Amino acid sequence: MPCASRDELPLQQITPTYSTRMADWGGMTVGIEAAPAGMDAASSLKGLPDDRCQAHHWGYLLSGRIVVDYGKRRETVVGGQAYYIEPGHLISFEEDSEAVEFTPTHELEQTLEVVRANVERAERDAG
Repeated sequence: MPCASRDELPLQQITPTYSTRMADWGGMTVGIEAAPAGMDAASSLKGLPDDRCQAHHWGYLLSGRIVVDYGKRRETVVGGQAYYIEPGHLISFEEDSEAVEFTPTHELEQTLEVVRANVERAERDAG
């Protein structure tokens, strides 16, 4: 049975300005994530269906406040709450936030493939 502290999970660079600690444990990615207030990942999701994350996420928000936007409805999660986020979402961070999150690895990798391509495209366009 895998177990790890925050510092034992590998640090993964997602975009030039965002990294997280995560690992695949038998097809489920466990992540201990921190995001600053105001962080916007929407532009990195362009190219996914409806330009929204298509992965399922289960987690516990240790601290902070996030808003999950599904287009026709919004849900707010505050520190101390467990959550389930369904596919087709955007997340905004209203406060500095930290969470423990679980996502099916294949869904997360499909999302990260698009994110990485968007980062590479933005770097080419800028340089």
